[in-house]
Amino acid sequence: MKKEYLILLALIVILSAYLFLHNTNKDHYTLPEIPKMDVAKITGFTLDKRDGSITFKKKGPHWTLTDKDYLADPPAVKNMLDTLKTLKLTALVSEKGDLKRYELDDENHIRVKVSEGAKTVFELTLGRIAPSLNHTFVMLTNDGNIYHANGSFRSYFNKTEDDFRDKKVMEFKTASIHRFSIEKDGVSKTLVSKEEKKDNQQTAITWHFEDGTSADQEKVSNLLSALSFLECETYVGALPKDELGKTPLLCRIRLENTDKPELTLFKTGDEDSVMGLSSMNDDTFVLSQFNSKEIVSDIDTILGIIKNEENKDQENKE
Repeated sequence: MKKEYLILLALIVILSAYLFLHNTNKDHYTLPEIPKMDVAKITGFTLDKRDGSITFKKKGPHWTLTDKDYLADPPAVKNMLDTLKTLKLTALVSEKGDLKRYELDDENHIRVKVSEGAKTVFELTLGRIAPSLNHTFVMLTNDGNIYHANGSFRSYFNKTEDDFRDKKVMEFKTASIHRFSIEKDGVSKTLVSKEEKKDNQQTAITWHFEDGTSADQEKVSNLLSALSFLECETYVGALPKDELGKTPLLCRIRLENTDKPELTLFKTGDEDSVMGLSSMNDDTFVLSQFNSKEIVSDIDTILGIIKNEENKDQENKE
């Protein structure tokens, strides 16, 4: 019996020694140094995936994508550049090259190529996020090993071309608008703002139609607020801009300031889908269901096409 205990103890010692030496060797592995990148010098980068490539280029203060030079979404680009700037390898994961397990194979990987001018200065292959959710599996060029990189950042790079596009289609300061016109269902009206002093001598902005009658102040404020920073849900790449001339008009808003922003919305036959054009964006787009319903509802109330709930309640009481 004692002999069996001795054998078991010996096996435990041998196994412990193996694990200790194995971990020690792994811990003392010298991780490759990733050179610090000056993102201000980066002029472009490419994301290569199984379903195609997306190329980003720096043009003045802006980033564009693809050969059509679509404006890129600034926060999306910043997330990727910040990741590259702070990228650090934290551990050696595997020397066996089991790419599929870590989603570094051709079917799943994302290869990032960074350039300064015509020169490629850095390449990185991204795999899946590690189970810790604090690391991402990566590979370096000409290095068959798989590493942990700090951070869970695959989602920043794993987007479609449309996801990376700047969705802003209209922007202005509401205080710059003192006059605008709305057209819908054959009804067209112009609204003008006035400064009025209340009893406490504070100045307030009120909105009136050209004939002097008062407009629904809350709905006008809501409409201008919604339009002042309007983003679309997606772009309609398949529909040329001039083709919309054949599509029934839903409504048109013309705002008057130095930029004279104009928004035109079109009926599509789908109540949940509204296409639009903006004077501040070159491409046809689709608004989200929430934005389109909010804008159209405010316009209907302002123009008197439908009455607001307060007026309806008043009429019911009468």
